[in-house]
Amino acid sequence: MIKLSKMTDYAVVVLGFLAKQAGKPMSASQVSTGTRLPEPTVQKVLKLMASKKLITAQRGASGGYLLPLSLGCLSVYDVVLAIEGPIEVDPCYHDGADDCILSKLYAPNSRWNKVNTAIKETLKSIKLTDLITINNKDIKERA
Repeated sequence: MIKLSKMTDYAVVVLGFLAKQAGKPMSASQVSTGTRLPEPTVQKVLKLMASKKLITAQRGASGGYLLPLSLGCLSVYDVVLAIEGPIEVDPCYHDGADDCILSKLYAPNSRWNKVNTAIKETLKSIKLTDLITINNKDIKERA
């Protein structure tokens, strides 16, 4: 079973909240209050997403985090990649051990690469606008 962490779900919630702000920078505290997520969790999610350029961090008195793109430009894959890292159906992928017993099953030319490709392409095809409802009019105008 492929299981995503709660952090990925939280990231989608945070992105939805930032999208509602229409380009107005929000502090981690404001995002936490607006999403009802714990501030340390929000800080971690914001930091990960800013490091992967999904959101922008502005310094200064009027600074904060903002979503520079529309939700229609971001896919579920973008969020998963930012929070979880690369998705691979391969039990040896993270081991780094060349002697993994199953490694021959997951060789680059194996059939499992079809599974990897299908999962990635499916996640790329689902835009955040498919998951987050802000205001249908707003989404259509920004997309």
